Amino acid sequence: MVALTLRKNHNFYLNLKKGLSFLRIFISTALFGSLFFPAIAQQTAPANLNNSDTVAQLSPVDTLSLESDTISSDTVEAKPSVGDIETTILYDAKDSIKMDVVNQIVRLYGEAVIVYGQIELSAAEIEINYITKLIRAKGRTDSLGNVEGKPVFKDGGDVFYTDDMTYNFDTRKAIINGVVTEQQEANIRGEKVYKNERDELFINKAIYTTCNKPEPHFHIQANKIKMIPNKKVMVGPFHMRVKDMPIPVGFAFGMFPIPKEKSSGVVVPTYGYERRRGYFLRNGGYYFAINDYVDLETTVDLYSKGSWGLNMGSTYKKRYAFNGRFSLRYNKQVAEAEGDSTVVNDFWLNWSHSPQSKGNSRFSASVSMGSSSFNQNNPGFDLQNTLNQDFNSSVSYSTSFRNTPFSLNMSSRLQQNIQTGVYNVLLPDFSFNMNRQTPFKNIGNKDSWYSKLNFSWTMTGTNQVSNNIRFENNEGEQVDSVYDFTAANFNVLWQNAQNGIRHRIPISTSVKALKYFTLSPSFNYDEIWYFKKLDYRYDEQRDEILTDTLNTFSRVFSYSASASLNTRLYGTVYFKKGNINAIRHVMTPSVSLSYRPDFSAEQFGYYQEVQSDSLGNTQLLSRYAGFAYGAPGRGESASANFSLSNNIEMKVKAKDDSTQEFRKIKIFDNLSLSTGYNFLADSFKLSSFNFNGRTRLFKDKVDLNFGGTIDPYIYELQSADGERLRQTQRDILAWNAGQGLGQLSRFNFALSMNLNPEARDKKNQIRDELDDADLSPEEQLMLEYIENNPDLYVDFKVPWNLRVNYNFNYSRRGFDDAQITQSIQFRGDVSLTEKWKMNFSSGFDFVKGEFTQTSMGLSRDLHCWQMAFNWVPFGRYESYNLTINAKSSILQDLKVNRQRSWWDN
Repeated sequence: MVALTLRKNHNFYLNLKKGLSFLRIFISTALFGSLFFPAIAQQTAPANLNNSDTVAQLSPVDTLSLESDTISSDTVEAKPSVGDIETTILYDAKDSIKMDVVNQIVRLYGEAVIVYGQIELSAAEIEINYITKLIRAKGRTDSLGNVEGKPVFKDGGDVFYTDDMTYNFDTRKAIINGVVTEQQEANIRGEKVYKNERDELFINKAIYTTCNKPEPHFHIQANKIKMIPNKKVMVGPFHMRVKDMPIPVGFAFGMFPIPKEKSSGVVVPTYGYERRRGYFLRNGGYYFAINDYVDLETTVDLYSKGSWGLNMGSTYKKRYAFNGRFSLRYNKQVAEAEGDSTVVNDFWLNWSHSPQSKGNSRFSASVSMGSSSFNQNNPGFDLQNTLNQDFNSSVSYSTSFRNTPFSLNMSSRLQQNIQTGVYNVLLPDFSFNMNRQTPFKNIGNKDSWYSKLNFSWTMTGTNQVSNNIRFENNEGEQVDSVYDFTAANFNVLWQNAQNGIRHRIPISTSVKALKYFTLSPSFNYDEIWYFKKLDYRYDEQRDEILTDTLNTFSRVFSYSASASLNTRLYGTVYFKKGNINAIRHVMTPSVSLSYRPDFSAEQFGYYQEVQSDSLGNTQLLSRYAGFAYGAPGRGESASANFSLSNNIEMKVKAKDDSTQEFRKIKIFDNLSLSTGYNFLADSFKLSSFNFNGRTRLFKDKVDLNFGGTIDPYIYELQSADGERLRQTQRDILAWNAGQGLGQLSRFNFALSMNLNPEARDKKNQIRDELDDADLSPEEQLMLEYIENNPDLYVDFKVPWNLRVNYNFNYSRRGFDDAQITQSIQFRGDVSLTEKWKMNFSSGFDFVKGEFTQTSMGLSRDLHCWQMAFNWVPFGRYESYNLTINAKSSILQDLKVNRQRSWWDN
């Protein structure tokens, strides 16, 4: 269809400046229309229009011949054209519109605009030729020599800023001079551009950059670039320039993906050198954009001295349901020492899965496990992991049953010590719970003891497998042995597994007593099911006790009763002068009595009395020693426990907020004391004194915690000839021996300071806002990656931040030497300027008199680049690395990296 829109609202009166009248315009338009569009009724083009489908067959004065184009070999022949215009051409101009009837040309002047389907072209001057099917656009030079109104060409979502251009609206091909276009995060500029019918661009003398400055900080420069919109950019021989200074490294070719959405593609490896493993290509492979909710990245590591590794990682997220990340690394380490080579196979698995609130069920996982030597051989992946010895992993599932008080929790846990090689596996570990029930809640007085009577039920089960197995050696000594977790050792590990099922039923109520007190009696029933028990016998020949394991069902129950009495006392002191208005003290005293029978009695059968030597002496041994839940304790107990909790607050006059007259300051969040007394114990009836305190100071910038234990009984030291033999604790109170309350057997003090909590609150606020935002699946995956890797990002908007932790621990038993640990750790960052950021992390061990693991870093925001320098100045992992890379995800592999690691020494 060929249609020249005349119904568009043109301002024809502007032509009066040229000496034309409205009537003349009307007549000319009618005549032009009758000559130029004789076939409008049939909606076809004139038969004599140029049917060429190439730009090469244009006017002889035009220079668009493909033979003279230096990149003609990159073109693809177009399909033959049928000569029809696909849609209506709409046009407008601010100054004037001229129509050449004879040559079938329309010329637009002053803010001219043409709309042709999804194509829009605006410029100071535009010419439409309906014979050659060409549209030419250019700017206008003003009196000062400046060009204004340069053509802007829009094709769908792509925008091209040009000096001038010629476009064939039949073949959709174009020749563009001085083009600037943006593809996602990238800017492409070129002197001359050829555009084919598939919108592919062939650019001569081009630069490619992700910097949006008029004079970019860096760019790739090449003689030829081919761009496939929203897919990729292919570059011939090119080199990189920084601040227009060439980098003395050239490349034969390059390809950069520029999809609007996630797309699969090659992951370019990092290259470098290590003294231990040689030259390497690391983390090179392929990225699979499976869909908007899950991706997969597989990479390999290759080293010139024989080591290699395979890596796999995936991030997934389903909105309002769950999100997670999975990664697996396998490395084969080949180490050479004095001509011999050793091979070590390492692996490490990380998996995190977090559900979002939905329904009654919840599945979560936090897994970090692998071979014990992985972190030592590969410290570059996570330096902090080289300092850790214990790693914990768990996978759990929980659900609640609708309209019932029951819920189910199932989990599997792994505890791993990479130094000792000990694994403790809980598979499975479950609990079935019934929420607290009040059967007499609606009967009688709501404040009566029976209306508050409640009970609950919990059933837990566990199966514990450990490779740390205790056995008896040839000398009859009990020793521990660590077995490998292999299929060959499965029977040994399974035979030594500890399992059982436990039921707990607590019953309690509460009632007011003497108006100000609350009396809370309770009864607790505990029952354990085991599937084996121990049987002991004395061997006269070996003069020792032998242990047999009987595979039989065992039911072990116990019970206890208690009652507690507590109240709350308030005291306030007011001040008439000064800034302090009042100090309030809240005390919560509590006294409890409890009773538990002696479950080592013969009628229960939980303990066995067995001969222990040839003299006929006997021992009382538990039939469930070392089992999953153990056995009820020995000895009858009737004890009283005392505790006193304190909360102290101060009210002062407000200075920083005129809307409030006073503000509260906490002196102690909690200050507590506790002890106990067992009336039926044959000795050491008084329990140790425990004290704990917690407070926050200086507007919650400083957290302070302390606690300790005082042993009320004395120790006696036995010695001979001035040589210490042993010490013995006597059943004599230190108070009665004139030694005060007793010996301080344990004390700990911890102080932490965050001198910029506003920065933390700001980060939490931004994170909450992002979580609530309507993000696309791709943006959600990116946010998830940032939250999982916060150390990879630097917040230049926070001026400074300092976190200090001080820890002091003291322990002593009798006359033994005191064991003291004292250390301080500090970490933080400071913005030296708007673009420079310094971070640091260190500590000092006062006992050893040396610094702990120390690292320093310097970051520089280079607009479209970023630079990071990290340095570990001393210690086993002494290293440094300098990285300069483009910020854009498109050019994230374009980086300069120099790393010198600890193993280079």
